[in-house]
Amino acid sequence: MARQALGKGLNALIKKTELRTVEAAPEEEVDEGRVIIANPDEIQASPFQPRRRFNEEQIKELADSIHESGLIQPLIVRRVEGKYELIAGERRLRAIRSLGLKEVRVVVKEATDREVAELTLIENLQREDLTPLEEAEQYRLLQTRFAMSQEVIARHVGKSRAAVANMVRLLDLAAPVRELLESSGITVGHAKVLLQLKEEAAQISAATRVAEQGLTVRQTEQLVRSLLNPEQGKLTPPAVRSLPAAYEQVCQQLSRDFGTKVNISLKGKNNGVIEIPYVGKDELVRILQIFGVNVSV
Repeated sequence: MARQALGKGLNALIKKTELRTVEAAPEEEVDEGRVIIANPDEIQASPFQPRRRFNEEQIKELADSIHESGLIQPLIVRRVEGKYELIAGERRLRAIRSLGLKEVRVVVKEATDREVAELTLIENLQREDLTPLEEAEQYRLLQTRFAMSQEVIARHVGKSRAAVANMVRLLDLAAPVRELLESSGITVGHAKVLLQLKEEAAQISAATRVAEQGLTVRQTEQLVRSLLNPEQGKLTPPAVRSLPAAYEQVCQQLSRDFGTKVNISLKGKNNGVIEIPYVGKDELVRILQIFGVNVSV
């Protein structure tokens, strides 16, 4: 099953109006209209860009590609108070600036703040560039600043209302727990379970224990139940066998690759089990697709 495209895309979100050009700017014809030449140093970043972190290695690779073959896809900008503001193409803009180029092709569109915020979110989701918290913050922005309901947001980004609601709930995590989630110390699956702990101190303590002991989501559920119902007896999680350093590095790499906490359990000198936990059908499908397996579940 191919990954379902998210959202409505650029042309559906931004009004199809005649593209504006600047005085004496070189122009060329493209499928969407006219493209102008602008100075990349005069293009302002979008205030609605949800991404806070950019992979510098990927930007360098993109810069090398642009240096070798030129910019294939123009940047998308709009005019705000007489200046250009980026709508789409932040990685390309950063790469171009790193090359010291003073000219870049841009398409100038008319777009409202809401259209820009929604488009930026959709494009990042399509590329899977956002961290869970960046995605959650953009959903909340659409809710609070533009009065969009979760149902409307879900429809526009191609997700269920429950999926949007669960992501927004991540912002209720205590700050240290959010930091663990951002650094992949815990996964979204762990975080959803930890949200059951309403006291900040208990939530932080449990999250730290999950990260340090490498607990699975199921073990985290047992831990949280024991904290919420202490009269049933204190839970002692299964002993976590110490892994060799090389195995720990493999676990960390796999956790980053799969976006979930991957565990290796040693069952003997030469035997063991690799665990890749998931929460919900959507996450299972996502993990299977990483393996190249396309199925409906």
